[in-house]
Amino acid sequence: MTFPRRAMISDVSQDLEIREPREIPKPASDDFVLKPEWLEPSDTYGWRAIARNLMPLLALLGIAPALVRINAFVPWLLTPAIGLFLYRITVVMHDCTHHTLFVSRATNAKVGLLLGALSGVDFHRFCVQHWRHHRLYGRAGDPQGFHYLDLARTTPGGLLRHLVEPLFGLKLRHVIGESLLAPSNLARSVRTGEIVIVALVQSVVLALVTGFGRYPILAILPFVSGATFGLFFSQLRGIAEHGELGAGGGPVVRSHRPSWLDRVLLYDLNFNCHAEHHEHPQVPSCHLMSLQRASGAPATPQCMFATLHDIYEVRKAPRV
Repeated sequence: MTFPRRAMISDVSQDLEIREPREIPKPASDDFVLKPEWLEPSDTYGWRAIARNLMPLLALLGIAPALVRINAFVPWLLTPAIGLFLYRITVVMHDCTHHTLFVSRATNAKVGLLLGALSGVDFHRFCVQHWRHHRLYGRAGDPQGFHYLDLARTTPGGLLRHLVEPLFGLKLRHVIGESLLAPSNLARSVRTGEIVIVALVQSVVLALVTGFGRYPILAILPFVSGATFGLFFSQLRGIAEHGELGAGGGPVVRSHRPSWLDRVLLYDLNFNCHAEHHEHPQVPSCHLMSLQRASGAPATPQCMFATLHDIYEVRKAPRV
């Protein structure tokens, strides 16, 4: 069955082949069709998503210099929270890559650029890499594969090491190509003039976090937070969504039931409906829950942290 492709592919990634995703729960009925209203983004939904993630992040950055009065070390205790909200900003930015966060394609592109400038991610490269993930997930060449590929045969200890590696900055090398400072991205932003927007946004971030220059050492706090805890939370979600329970199972994409802990630490914008998103990437996330219920797809019995627990427990079992 062919589905409408409104707002499906980013302008910067139309060269990527979009193929039928694999191993996704299928609708219970062959008569299932997408409702036209499921293809319409909601501006209100989009602005609310930005507000609930941007405002806490700006507050944390603004609080950091005030905490120096207590002790010079205290602002660094904000690293997990700042990293979390920088990661959540990229979750919001994800919907902009599909042009599904807002009704206007131009608004999606502009907001994506601003959120990328805030989080240190080049939006253009982020779009290309994300659509490559849709095409290649679970296979060699998946840009997000470093999160979950090659874990099927790892030991429990190896899995635990893999989980904590981001906290020591050991996963940064896998994403540095998406950063604003990657040479190709920087050259493109200079050529297009986007560097002006990036500089303005980063100037605001630096002014907030350093107390308008009073504590310059805090300038690296957002970077350290994103490169450690930001990637840590991102990897946890990636493993829950695509990690194999055992060896030889092939590429996997799974949805999860809503959970308040998952919602705080691992996802926003109905990212728990991940199988539905891969099946219908043209559907705005504000409608994914409705799509899931209407499709009659198999129920999602557990939350993301339960899946992570199961992946660990399978590796503890005796090998045959």
